[in-house]
Amino acid sequence: MADANNGPTFVLQVGIAAPLLMDNVDTDIISPIGKPPVPGVTDETRAFEPIRFFSDGREKRDFVLNQEAFRKASIILAGKNFGTGSSRAGAVTRPMDGGINVVIAESFGPLFYDNSIRYGLLAVPLDKEKIAYIAQWSRTNPGKSIVVDLERQEIKIPGDTSFDFLVEPRVREKLLNAHTPLQEVLRHETEITAFQQSYKQSSPWVYGE
Repeated sequence: MADANNGPTFVLQVGIAAPLLMDNVDTDIISPIGKPPVPGVTDETRAFEPIRFFSDGREKRDFVLNQEAFRKASIILAGKNFGTGSSRAGAVTRPMDGGINVVIAESFGPLFYDNSIRYGLLAVPLDKEKIAYIAQWSRTNPGKSIVVDLERQEIKIPGDTSFDFLVEPRVREKLLNAHTPLQEVLRHETEITAFQQSYKQSSPWVYGE
């Protein structure tokens, strides 16, 4: 989370990985708007409401976060295009309200990805085969945690194996150091000033000269 002087921070998450493994989980599924919430839904359970509950508030037992082994999951395993759809911030903040701090998926909707950086949820792109391996391990080791380490860019399955992942260098730097957008810009102040001076010399008419 962020405070008044810093951006959101993320270094390492140790937690249960819930195998959602669906493609095209869009923002209307993650954070529906425009209708009253299902009876009994709380801030902690509002994410994925349309596939998590029946209209009368009963849980859908086949939904992974309703299963006892995964109720306390802090990591989601998903397929392609997770978070595709609108730019609503709730698609990131609602899962975070429920304790989800990492989503590992084959790919992400670009607006969801941008919001994940803004709010400090780590969106990890990973190959389908590796996601499937982690999911199978999670199912056969209910209640056990994996480690997602942003500094090392590594997903570690204790006593088993590990997988490397890559995120954009600027995203890694921003989250590890809790940089605000302004702090990100100021890190490149020298380069920005040099570019402005060079551009002013080559294109003075832009500046009315």
